[in-house]
Amino acid sequence: MPRHRSAKRPMHILIFGGTGDANRIIRSLQHEFGQDIRLQLSLAGRTSAPSIPDGVPVRIGGFGGPEGIIAHFRTEKIDLVIDATHPYATAISANIAKACHAVAMPCIQFHRPAWAKTEQDNWIIVNSIEEAARVLPDHGTRALIASGAKNLHAFEGLEKTWLLVRTVDAPRDTFDLAYGEWLFARGPFSVEGETELLERNEIDVIVCKNSGGKATFAKIEAARDLKIPVIMIARPGGEPVLQAPDAKTVVQNVRNFLEQF
Repeated sequence: MPRHRSAKRPMHILIFGGTGDANRIIRSLQHEFGQDIRLQLSLAGRTSAPSIPDGVPVRIGGFGGPEGIIAHFRTEKIDLVIDATHPYATAISANIAKACHAVAMPCIQFHRPAWAKTEQDNWIIVNSIEEAARVLPDHGTRALIASGAKNLHAFEGLEKTWLLVRTVDAPRDTFDLAYGEWLFARGPFSVEGETELLERNEIDVIVCKNSGGKATFAKIEAARDLKIPVIMIARPGGEPVLQAPDAKTVVQNVRNFLEQF
């Protein structure tokens, strides 16, 4: 049961989210600390129908860089920040870290472990989506593009490679899909479903990011079983803040900060 500290005000925690992990972290914190904390969730607003936890105030939209984040800290009297954005949301994570360092705001970055390649996997590791697009024609003629809705313009002009582009929402940036099809879908996906999708569309190569987690790992398992190569966009590193690889570690770090609050 949460231990209440009635003599002090609740610790106000700002969580930058947009992932299922953020929602799980919120539920864990609510269960563990109850009224000892007050939560606020910040979403970038890129997803049209985000999943929002019950009872948590939500702010949607950007801040305009580190200065805007710092202003929000002061206006809302934030005591602790948790960065639970997507592992590839490097711009917002960098801004969060800069803002926190500037005002000595404690910050925890949830950085779920990347997927690990096995002997059964055929991964072609690249460092960017642009590099993935450049090498794609060397590895297949019918590709599942599962790298998200950003920077899809890198795949324009691939006249000899048919693309099945899967995103949660339509991309905001212009992208001319001249040779292929759109597929709008949200995980989690099953291995059976991914296998059927790959076989039905005769996919012979996949492009994706090493996001980690379970929600979208099924395509990696399906590719492994079908011996389909995966062009894997490498994971960026974490920011120079306190790192937590799982929700349990986030909760423990919050407990440590709460004891000093």
